[in-house]
Amino acid sequence: MIKKLCNALMICVAMVIVTFSLLIAQANPTFLQNNLLSKRLFAYSLLNNFSNVIVGVLLILIGYQIKGNIKLIKKYIYIYVVNLLIFIGLFLWNRSFTTQNLYDAVLPITRNTYPVVLGAISALLIKDKLKNWFKKYKFSVILGGYAIVFTLPSIFNKDIFGLGNGNNIITAFSLVALGIACSNVEIDKLHIDKKAITLMSIVILNVVLALSMPYISLKIHGDFSIAYRFNVLTSISVVAMSIVIFIVGQRLKIDIKIPEYTGLLALLVYSNNFIIEKIVNGGISLKVLLFKSCIVSIIVVVLGWLLAKIDKREHILERKLSLNNEKTIVPWISETIVKMVNYIKNHKHNLMNIVILYTLAYCSFIFMSPHFTSPHMDGDKYTSIFFFAFFVKQHMMILTLLLYYLIYRFFYGITNKFWLSSIITYVAVTIAIVADAIKIYYRSEPILPTEVTMVSAYGDILEMIPQIILWIAIIGIIILTGIIIFCEIKFPQEKLNWKSRLLGILLVIVIFGSSTRINHGNSIVNAWLSSYGNEPTFWNQEYGAQYNGAIQQFLNNIDTSIMESNSNYSRKRVNKLVGKYKKQAEKINKSRTNNLSTQTIVFNLSESLANPNRLKEVELSQNPLSYIDSVKKITTSGLMISSGLGGGTANMEYMTLTGLPVSNFSPTIATPYTQVVPNSNQTLTINNYFKKSTAIHPYRGSFYSREVVYKKFGFQKFMYLGNKYKIKHKMKIGTNPYLSDETAYQNTLDVINSYKNGQFINLVTMQNHLPYSDYYDNSGDYQVSGDMDDGEKNIISNYSAGLSYTDKAVQKFIEQIDKINKPITLVFYGDHLPGIYSNIDGNSLEARETDYFIYSNKYARQHGAKNLKHVKYVSPIDFIALTAEQTNSKVSPYYALLTEIQKELPTIKVYAYNNGKNPVFVNKKGKTIKYKQLTKKQKRLYDDLKLVQYDLTTGNQYLYKTKFFKIK
Repeated sequence: MIKKLCNALMICVAMVIVTFSLLIAQANPTFLQNNLLSKRLFAYSLLNNFSNVIVGVLLILIGYQIKGNIKLIKKYIYIYVVNLLIFIGLFLWNRSFTTQNLYDAVLPITRNTYPVVLGAISALLIKDKLKNWFKKYKFSVILGGYAIVFTLPSIFNKDIFGLGNGNNIITAFSLVALGIACSNVEIDKLHIDKKAITLMSIVILNVVLALSMPYISLKIHGDFSIAYRFNVLTSISVVAMSIVIFIVGQRLKIDIKIPEYTGLLALLVYSNNFIIEKIVNGGISLKVLLFKSCIVSIIVVVLGWLLAKIDKREHILERKLSLNNEKTIVPWISETIVKMVNYIKNHKHNLMNIVILYTLAYCSFIFMSPHFTSPHMDGDKYTSIFFFAFFVKQHMMILTLLLYYLIYRFFYGITNKFWLSSIITYVAVTIAIVADAIKIYYRSEPILPTEVTMVSAYGDILEMIPQIILWIAIIGIIILTGIIIFCEIKFPQEKLNWKSRLLGILLVIVIFGSSTRINHGNSIVNAWLSSYGNEPTFWNQEYGAQYNGAIQQFLNNIDTSIMESNSNYSRKRVNKLVGKYKKQAEKINKSRTNNLSTQTIVFNLSESLANPNRLKEVELSQNPLSYIDSVKKITTSGLMISSGLGGGTANMEYMTLTGLPVSNFSPTIATPYTQVVPNSNQTLTINNYFKKSTAIHPYRGSFYSREVVYKKFGFQKFMYLGNKYKIKHKMKIGTNPYLSDETAYQNTLDVINSYKNGQFINLVTMQNHLPYSDYYDNSGDYQVSGDMDDGEKNIISNYSAGLSYTDKAVQKFIEQIDKINKPITLVFYGDHLPGIYSNIDGNSLEARETDYFIYSNKYARQHGAKNLKHVKYVSPIDFIALTAEQTNSKVSPYYALLTEIQKELPTIKVYAYNNGKNPVFVNKKGKTIKYKQLTKKQKRLYDDLKLVQYDLTTGNQYLYKTKFFKIK
């Protein structure tokens, strides 16, 4: 017993050394990065050397001790399963992986995931043949051959024999084969006593090389590029020391027994980089790494013991794979090939079913692109959807295939009829693909879950389908019914037992049911799909279908828990709130003389506009927004706190038009335009107070489902490229692929001049959208200073040049509206900073500050409009209240609430998503204020807004049955 404990302890210590060395190399602490000699560096070099020696000894011992037989295939399968379980366990711990990591775990041989394990088992499978072959030569000759193979690359630092650093099949095979050769030799007869000096010299040489190479590398090359040249498994000094330790150990009767599974698991940890990477997980503390090494070593020993126990009792694999000691590897491979061919013949219909489902999966990608091009913005490079789907999105096609197969298994589980289940699946999937393709063609978005659950949606979809196609579909169903009956009679397939049927149904329910957690940031299914490569792209549902496939994009849209349930929500509470703000509206309206509906209001979202000069990390040679800054000094202006950084345009639109902060929504809501608006029977926006309202966007209308959203918001017209309401005055600047801001303003002027009464215009520009290439001739006028590389400086210069053209276009537009004799108020704001700054903190306030101003033209100022005091910080939800106040317009009870919020409540940090809990605010000095720091009045205001938002988006919409939105 003591002997076994000592043996286990020695194995654990060796494992700790090897694992600790691997973890340090992965963590790459400071002493390895700096080109400075230190005690830690020399200690690591020695540790690294010894860890490779230990692996070398382990491989030799495996060849020396473990019996070679066909049952090693079973052991490899066990190691394969354990590695899969380790992969799953590490994912659950770290919640991340890449598709390459997944392929490595599933296809270890083709992906060369743990080559040392494969090399060791390969040598053991032919152990008897190797043993007989080695008997033909003297042991000294064998050692001489090994010396040549490992010495030449070590001396000349050239990988002559393709051995690399030793983490490969060839090295593992070679060292295990050396152990097999040693099993032919009687160690006692080697007379190592006479060669003690030689053996000691090898040990000393190895240690000297490990300690001196960092110094030599630094002196010769000025860095540590060759510091660890002899600290690899293929170094002659490491191999020689491994042989010395093995021989001396055997000669001294140090009987170290390596349990088969423990040895193989140790090699798995050594050769699988994913395991080491995830164990480190960003930590670089040596104490923590040592602790993790100890834990890993204990797990390896325990797992090895468990696998050995299971191996003795479980014989199903041996029977299934015909693994018995009488067979050798070559006959077994031949027999297995015959079995595989027979299996394919016997299951050809099942395999054909998978091929058809894969073809449908491919179709579910290519037909999501009406023009058969990959997703791209104007000016971006793109390829065909055929190439993109097959080569770029193959992993998502495989996921789609699995989902289709699960649907088939669901039907199979219910009917227990192969042909009926298969053909029903084909028809259902085909109908879904066709419906998605048609909807994308007409509306630039696929079928959404909200449409499937709404009966009225089926009528809309059917109206888009020509009658000829419907008749063809009916005839097709009749023909398919006949085919099913024929196939079930002519080619009957094996029936499933009740366990398989139940398992298939349950699996479908669990996997498809997990889609209700897809958008929960801390959920397993969210982490898995995000790591796998799922890109929901709620901002463009068409792109989402092209990126992920139609079915996965459909599932992405299921998990939309809009807001956390509100225990205080009731009709009585809502009615009380209405009465409260009705009084407030009456109070405000006593001093106001204008009606909002008689004004011409332009909400202008300026794409990615935020002055780079405001960032402390950036300094420009001149101000690209000089005119806008001058306007900000004479009118209502300040900084808007954006919810996005580098994106999220539609969220700012949603907030400015509705007055509802996105931060009150649950984390599952990424884009209200595509996730909230479709679920609402009604959505009140500021344009509803005007007889005429127009949306203008000089780009495509499909982004963020604007075509559908604007229609639901009540806009009479939406002008965009390709629509019947055409964009005119098309102008571009330099080589910029997007239409200029001057184009946007000219079209806005056309709309303003086309109607003499009050109207609302929502203008979303496009000129300054990424990418920021060398479009303009004046980029050189905006030289950038700061701690960043030249590439980033060039991008900022290009971006700033674009802003300068916006500045000129705004000046021209303001000069033009000042000449118009009707009240016009322009609400101008940037939606977010561009994602081009590498050295700013994305969660800092400066990363979310964009420019805004509210300008009323001369006529409006002459008829009651006024400039407000400088409001430094505003949220997008404040623009409605500020506009009403500046135009001296009367308000509804709802807008009275927004007015009180703007005046009394610190600005809501709309980018601090807290699911409505513990909201965060910004005071006038730019400091963060927590909810608990608010006054009682401020808390009541925020809670009232939250109740309103809950009723309108999640609740029963009681407010629409009151006079909460009426202006008197």
